[in-house]
Amino acid sequence: MKRSWIKTSASFFGFLCILFIPFPFTLIKAQLYLTDFLFGKPIAYIAAAVFGKSLDNTRVYSDSFSMYLLVLLLFVLSMLVSLLLLQVKKWALYRETVHTFFTRVFIAYLALQLLKYGIDKIFKNQFYLPEPNTLYTPLGQIDKDLLYWSSMGTSHFYSIFLGTLEAVAAVLILIRRTRLVGLLVSFAVLLNVVAVNFGFDISVKLFSLFLLYITLYLLQPYTGQLYQLLIRNKATPGKPAPEKFALAQPSFVAHFLKWFAIGIICIEVFYPFIKSGKLNGDNTARPHLHGVYEVRQVIVGTDTLAAIYSPVKRFFIHKESYMIFQDPADQLQDYKLALDKAESVFILTDYQLKQTVLSFQYQPADSTLTLQYFHNGTESRLVGKALDWKKLPLLQKSFHWTVEGNK
Repeated sequence: MKRSWIKTSASFFGFLCILFIPFPFTLIKAQLYLTDFLFGKPIAYIAAAVFGKSLDNTRVYSDSFSMYLLVLLLFVLSMLVSLLLLQVKKWALYRETVHTFFTRVFIAYLALQLLKYGIDKIFKNQFYLPEPNTLYTPLGQIDKDLLYWSSMGTSHFYSIFLGTLEAVAAVLILIRRTRLVGLLVSFAVLLNVVAVNFGFDISVKLFSLFLLYITLYLLQPYTGQLYQLLIRNKATPGKPAPEKFALAQPSFVAHFLKWFAIGIICIEVFYPFIKSGKLNGDNTARPHLHGVYEVRQVIVGTDTLAAIYSPVKRFFIHKESYMIFQDPADQLQDYKLALDKAESVFILTDYQLKQTVLSFQYQPADSTLTLQYFHNGTESRLVGKALDWKKLPLLQKSFHWTVEGNK
């Protein structure tokens, strides 16, 4: 009885997490709003009543306090549902069918996540090329998560290797005869992902733990085979783990649903790349004047000053439409950037929604970008020279078989 309750609780917990932990799907946009509608008020109440924390926003996003409370709520809810079902006499008749349904949902979901993350890596959409502002920030001032992401983004080979491993694991999981191998690969990959997320303080800790949980759940029917092989050193016949279902033989409907699910997975994973036509995120279009500019002159009124007197050392135009200023102490200040190309104007918005308008002039002949602004009623200009950031040593393709080749 206790074992049955634990399995049912584990099954419902996984299923509820799949339903209500928001993920940025391409085909489904309503999950975030549905979760907030159903659990927003309970999350706010528990945060205030139990933890004494007032939440201005109960929207669930990666590793937020709201997400931890949501997972806690789903865990308690799954246990309560399981206790109620144990009181239903006919539950025993349908229990295996429900567990099999959950197993198939978990298989599809895990395969979707592995394939999506794998293809994102292969097409350089996850580990992207570091932005110029990151490249010109001193190493000791970079957060560990950004440092890891940037390091991975410099190696196209490793991104393809890791992405291919995840994609292969997804395909193996979808095929019943190779599922055990796929789950073992998934376990190894996700264990490493969890370690990276904790080791580099990357904010997908809870979600990566959940994917590892799903993998362990799916591995549970194979524990007997693995015990015989790894502990007793006895190979057992390579039969897939049994899956009971209401229908003795797969019907047309069952086959249709299987291939329909595979089709949805493929559309979800590949549609964004088909739509954009970009198979390498490093080659996607950048905003106008994207790059890094080193200040060479400061003009205040009629006075021209050397760069050492400038309050700005470098300024950057980020691919996500931000303008970032770096001071002589290498501290960065960023603003949301809007461009009026016809009027040659940058509109900067800070985090208090205050706007600043900068006129600019760009000289293609010498790659000079001049920013014009008013400070204390005096017209000032920053004259910046574009730097060829793609020639930095970190971004060069290099490989050496021997240590002598590094010299």
